[in-house]
Amino acid sequence: MAYFNHAFGKAFVAKSVASTAKKTHELAPGEVGFVTDASWSVLTDPTTLTAGNLLHFVQGSFHTKDSIGNNPGHGGYSESVKSKGINPRFISKLWSSDVATSTAATVKVSVGSKCAPCGQSLFLRLDVKGSPALRFLNHNAYAIGDSAGSAALGDVPGICCIDGQEFLDPAVALAKAAAMLLEDAIIKPFVKEKTGGGIVVTVAGTPTTYTIAEILDGTYTPSTDPVADQVTASVEFEGAYVDTKFGNCSFDTRDHYELEPIQLFGSVLDETGNPCNDCGVVETTPGTMAQTSGETVLRDILLTENYMQSPFNQGNPDSARIREIEGSNDILNAIDRTALYKVYYIQHSIPRLNNATSMFDNDQYVYKIYVKSTDAAVIASLDALMGDLATLASNYGNPIAFIDEIDA
Repeated sequence: MAYFNHAFGKAFVAKSVASTAKKTHELAPGEVGFVTDASWSVLTDPTTLTAGNLLHFVQGSFHTKDSIGNNPGHGGYSESVKSKGINPRFISKLWSSDVATSTAATVKVSVGSKCAPCGQSLFLRLDVKGSPALRFLNHNAYAIGDSAGSAALGDVPGICCIDGQEFLDPAVALAKAAAMLLEDAIIKPFVKEKTGGGIVVTVAGTPTTYTIAEILDGTYTPSTDPVADQVTASVEFEGAYVDTKFGNCSFDTRDHYELEPIQLFGSVLDETGNPCNDCGVVETTPGTMAQTSGETVLRDILLTENYMQSPFNQGNPDSARIREIEGSNDILNAIDRTALYKVYYIQHSIPRLNNATSMFDNDQYVYKIYVKSTDAAVIASLDALMGDLATLASNYGNPIAFIDEIDA
């Protein structure tokens, strides 16, 4: 007997769960359920499967037309999508993957009241790294901003010391350096000021939030003695890259779709360009990827369609027309490429005898069932079905459990 770590895959999209004992051809597009091979009717309770029969997971086809050009020789497109026969004794694993939303990378630089001496500049360095930067520039990038700022900013209140003043207000110095960073032509497509205000000024223990513009336009009144007034400040940036995407009309499975968020790294430099360890604290929060994107789901469903001899035409001048003729647009319109999906998995094996070698073999299959993360009713129904499937397997002497929301 041979076992292989490979499993044949097939994908389904669940938009609703059948609640009555209907036939497979009666399923609405995206309606799913388990059917028995004895009657090909939906079993609303899989645990009632009759001994000796097999289960099939079935989804109503998204194709609205069964044939191309009313030619019966090119029919069968609207037939329901079915799994292989599932024997409860040979179910090896049932699980689902958790939905994760993406988060933007952030970097926060905090400085004290003595970090901007009069006659010296405060320097900030901001690095942007990751797949978006590499694809856009072919290399990672960085920029340096200083409290002297750029000429485009003009005169800024509090940027020049008065007689007897020893230190610049750190909020003004930070804002000027941050504004210079955000003006940089190379990194500005990847970074922005924190939403709601990127500067937090703390005076004698009381924090107040400002935008960079409010610090520079005079809304904020800078201190001429930040040490005595106990002024500290911080500036926070967010990753803000937006990838180019095409609509369904020109969709191509070979198009790149970005999942990795831009990563930001900040530092405070001295006037020689070396890291300044005496002044400034940097806090970095890495960005996280979303899971599972509608872009991934669409490509997986199209792969399943290809295995069903329903190829997705692309790369030709008339591909859009051919997709319309062949019904591929029905698949494109059924998947929300901007949404996140929860995924349910059913893994089972089918024992078989290879007559040529007399080897008893096991083919493994994994079925992926995608459901929109916002479809709470469908998720609840699928949770119940997967629990029933685990109970059915246990009733047949195969004690397995449904593991819900595994972190990928």
